[in-house]
Amino acid sequence: MRLGAIGDVLRVLPAVRRLRRDRPDAKIGWVIEHWAYPMVAGNPNVDWFHVIDRRALDAGPRRAWAEVRRVVEEIKEVHYDVLLDFHGRLKSGLIGWLTRIPVRIGYARGYDSEFNHLFTNVHVRLDDPWENRVLRFLHLLAPLGIDTSYDPRDLGLYVDPEVRRAAHLWYQAQGRPEVAVYPGTSIRRIRERWPAEKWIDLLQRMGERDLRSVVFWGPQEQGLAQRIVAGAGGAAILAPPTTLPEMMAMIGCFEVFVGSDTAAAHMAWMQGVPTGVFIGAKPPRTIAPLDPVPCYVLRASQYYREGVRLGRQPAELVSAVPVGEAFDAVGRLLEARRRGPRSGAAGEA
Repeated sequence: MRLGAIGDVLRVLPAVRRLRRDRPDAKIGWVIEHWAYPMVAGNPNVDWFHVIDRRALDAGPRRAWAEVRRVVEEIKEVHYDVLLDFHGRLKSGLIGWLTRIPVRIGYARGYDSEFNHLFTNVHVRLDDPWENRVLRFLHLLAPLGIDTSYDPRDLGLYVDPEVRRAAHLWYQAQGRPEVAVYPGTSIRRIRERWPAEKWIDLLQRMGERDLRSVVFWGPQEQGLAQRIVAGAGGAAILAPPTTLPEMMAMIGCFEVFVGSDTAAAHMAWMQGVPTGVFIGAKPPRTIAPLDPVPCYVLRASQYYREGVRLGRQPAELVSAVPVGEAFDAVGRLLEARRRGPRSGAAGEA
């Protein structure tokens, strides 16, 4: 079970792939919210998707309870033996407990959120609670006796071949630009956005070096992306509206990615694209791409306040990153990409 957060949905895929590889005859289902489902639809490592309508959950107690009961009954009909709660929150814990699946594996107290451990009956403790999410999710397989080591060659990503083909045709039609850019974040994390003026400066500097870029955007971010592209004065173009699978396939075509700590960054590095990522208060090891993909973490670490809660860390951790440092990062990542074949490209499902 991983209900949402696109970046985390992507980072669960290596664990799902490992489970399928180790248990080839198992019947594997995934409980996921409707808005995140397109990211994994068609993935051959999963036999069933139990899709929850998030809109119903937000429509008041009566509709929410009706939707939960519908999904719980659907899950019960399959007669699963084990539940893996990768989500680790109250909502997933309650749904899992209501299914009455006999073995419910989750994170131990102190490693979960919202008392999720009260709803699971097999608990996994972590040596490092801030380790990369890919590794954290793999550890949940340990009670099943499955190897939890990370294999960069087998990440379980899946993109429909037609979507992948269309992305390559689009990329060729744009003249094979070098850099994919993603400046946005969710409204909730707007403090983690690098300033638009610095993005414009960066794109202009790249344009002066004949490096072309495409600015991608998501819901409620089109205005920001348009402002940056307009300010860059021809050094960048605006990506068209995309679905999640389309965006992933398109980002996978580029030589380098640079952007905010969002799902787009994980779309990039998990396809072997060298990635520069602006991060806020979380430790870099939690967010940074895993080896062997070249990466560059962009953060003004001098503003980090030891002992201060994540939500109270200063916005300058991101906003104060110099344009020159970001420009140098793009150059280094591009050099690493061109030194040899793409490293760490995900083996697709």
